[in-house]
Amino acid sequence: MAAARIPTTYQGQVATQMVMKEITERQQKAAELRILARQQAAVAQLGQLALAGTDLTTLMSEAVTLVAQILEVNYCGIWELLPGGNTLLLQTGVGWQEGLIGYALVGVQANSLVGYTLLTGEPAIVEDLRVDNKFTGPPLLHNHRVISGISSIIPGREQPFGVLGAYTTTQKKFTEDDIHFLQGVGNVLATAIERQQREARLHLMERALASSSNGIVITEPNQPNNPVTYVNPAFESITGYSAEEVLGSNCRFLQGTDTDPSAIAQLAAAIQEQRECHVILQNYRKDGSRFWNELYISPVFDAEGYLTHFVGIQNDITERKQAEEALLKSEEQFRLTFELAPIGMVIATLDGHLLRVNQALCDALGYTPTELLTRPFTDISHPDEVTITRMQYKKLLKGEISHLQREMRLISKDGSIVNTLFNLALVRDARGKPLHLIGQVVDITERKRMEEQLLRDALYDGLTGLPNRALFMDRLGYALRRAKGHEDYLFAVLFLDLDRFKVVNDSLGHGVGDRLLVAIARRLEGCLRPTDTLGRLGGDEFIILLDDIQEVSEAMAVAESIHQTLKLPFNLNGYQVVTTASIGIALSATGYDRPEDMLRDADTVMYRAKEQGTARHAVFDTQMYNCAMALLQLETDLRWAIERQQLQVYYQPIVSLSSGKITGFEALARWQHPEQGWISPAQFIPVAEETGLIASIGQWVMRESCYQLRQWQQQFRSNPPLTISVNLSGKQFSQPDLVEQIQQIIAETGIDPGCLKLEITESGIMENAESTAALLEQLKTLNIQFSIDDFGTGYSSLSRLHQFPINTLKIDRAFVSRMNDEGEPRSIVQAIVTLAHNLGMDVVAEGVETVKQLVQLKMQQCEYGQGYLFSKPLSSEAAGKLMAIAPRW
Repeated sequence: MAAARIPTTYQGQVATQMVMKEITERQQKAAELRILARQQAAVAQLGQLALAGTDLTTLMSEAVTLVAQILEVNYCGIWELLPGGNTLLLQTGVGWQEGLIGYALVGVQANSLVGYTLLTGEPAIVEDLRVDNKFTGPPLLHNHRVISGISSIIPGREQPFGVLGAYTTTQKKFTEDDIHFLQGVGNVLATAIERQQREARLHLMERALASSSNGIVITEPNQPNNPVTYVNPAFESITGYSAEEVLGSNCRFLQGTDTDPSAIAQLAAAIQEQRECHVILQNYRKDGSRFWNELYISPVFDAEGYLTHFVGIQNDITERKQAEEALLKSEEQFRLTFELAPIGMVIATLDGHLLRVNQALCDALGYTPTELLTRPFTDISHPDEVTITRMQYKKLLKGEISHLQREMRLISKDGSIVNTLFNLALVRDARGKPLHLIGQVVDITERKRMEEQLLRDALYDGLTGLPNRALFMDRLGYALRRAKGHEDYLFAVLFLDLDRFKVVNDSLGHGVGDRLLVAIARRLEGCLRPTDTLGRLGGDEFIILLDDIQEVSEAMAVAESIHQTLKLPFNLNGYQVVTTASIGIALSATGYDRPEDMLRDADTVMYRAKEQGTARHAVFDTQMYNCAMALLQLETDLRWAIERQQLQVYYQPIVSLSSGKITGFEALARWQHPEQGWISPAQFIPVAEETGLIASIGQWVMRESCYQLRQWQQQFRSNPPLTISVNLSGKQFSQPDLVEQIQQIIAETGIDPGCLKLEITESGIMENAESTAALLEQLKTLNIQFSIDDFGTGYSSLSRLHQFPINTLKIDRAFVSRMNDEGEPRSIVQAIVTLAHNLGMDVVAEGVETVKQLVQLKMQQCEYGQGYLFSKPLSSEAAGKLMAIAPRW
């Protein structure tokens, strides 16, 4: 109530009038206006903070504080809707128990105050949760003894941000103004949240643009020349221009004179028509280097649909273009390599069907490309190759082998076999998935033919087609191994050498000789069984392996059959040629370990048969084996003797028969074996001749004797000076450097070449008369003397004797030893002396052992003598002592 005193008069007296008025409704209206003003002021204050750019956390904190103060509540909170839309988080608040802000969660249910607000989008008020049937409230509110509450949604662009709620622990009646107040606060917060999200999105876009590896450029098409308003760092990196250099310019500065005009026109049209465009341009960096620019442009329109900007995204695809060019080049190279390859090339599906073939494969097989591409690879494979090829192909697909390589037979269009070297590989994509097969097919038909020919040439005689030494020895080795395991197994080797085959070659020519060998091979084949082996060693030598015989008589019967078949004449180019053969037979029963030994013994006994005459055969026996082994041991010991200098030079005097004085010596090689003692020259010289050791022995003897002669000439001076006679083997004549060897020895020893006499046998001269004559003439220029040793025992042609520069004839001891007898021997000696004198030669008689021989030689005017009558061969020391006493005979 309101009262007022008003002065007045009442019944003539001064009085006070009391005025009473009811004012409760008015005061309530005023209070409501004050609350509304406070609420509006709070919303305005909050709006000012939001406009000032206050960060969202602070703004939210300020908002819940203001709401709690204005509404005079115990609790206020902002509930943020989490992703998924089923849970709300107490993001910010006042009054709540410690530790709940940022952690407390409530579910979105329609029977809860915040859940209902969120689901319906409508504000909600509850006066007393204790008795309210609509809202039960989450446990969080009950735990805080909340009785009354109000909530309003915080809107968002696509979905609500959350709910703003205020709560009291005493019963309170919230008004419509309170709801409007909460809605106002929520709208301010929603605007701030949207602004922050927009700024975050903008910042994110800026970061994305700045960190993009693609160059990004923004232009303003509504300005003249469509200037650049923004470029990102990637644009600067790609082009080399800084943003300051680019802004305000048109992007044409990147173009060059060789930039594709059609691409530029396409780009200009898209800008004019305000549409997207994709072009690839050849642009230039600031440093002038060229790069390929893949450019996407897109127009940007505002909310009213007006064009505001163009955004360009550029990508430096120089490496990609180079890779593409390299790929194109590689593909072209592959295409050319594939098509022009000199070997067959093929690409096939995984199941073996041909996809692509080149001309070389077509040429090798006789098909056209079209014909080949209609069939699987197995159709052109030899039937015997299909199974194994499929097995290896499966291994290739499983990755068990990296590639397939093997020799393979293919069938050409005409049905002939083509031998190939087939290589197949599996082509996979980047993920390892098999794509197709690629193969090489090398035609090796000619190579296989050549290999077979080479193998035949390696194992067969080119003239007769018979097995050669290598193949024969292989089969002989197999027979020996079989004999070791089977005691009753017997076989024989026949070594066959034609008699006087050289006469055929020399008289009728080598062509006729070759045809004779072929004809003989065919006849010999007729004498043998299919299980036997006939081979040719070379020259006129044939070998036969008689397999699985019962006794030696079978081998001898075959030898006799050969003799009989060779008696029939051969008709060769009109010539009737008859030949014979000497045959040596070696039996496996002897117990051989090596094929070489058995062949050697057959060869040895063949020569024994040849010694008996033509068309003979002989069987190797134990005695021959022992002799052969002894000979082999002798050869081995001789080699050791040469290496260990066990040989010695002995000297036999040569005496002048007129003066009785020593005029020279013949140098003779002697061998004192450490176990067997002195070994006769008749034993080891033939071995040295056969093995070729005679060349090194002869050179050593010549050097040693020349040194010794030089020493004696200085010690025992005479007129004429002493001479030395050295035997020269026929093997030494075949040495190409013989003259140089002798010159070197003369130079080393310092002797007068005229004091050196080389003794040569008749057979050694006549074997190669023309070459020997030339060699002797060459040596004669050195003033060396020559003697024919053992004259009268060889086969020299007297008519040609004068053609050689011979100084001396030496009469063989066989004639001298029989001079004691009357008649022919003495006449032969006289004839030799007379012949020598007529040819201007002197004579040395060898083997003088008696005084009677000496007298007779003097009577026949023989100049020199040599033999045991004067002295046996002596060591150098003994010969020196003999010289010292100066004997005369």
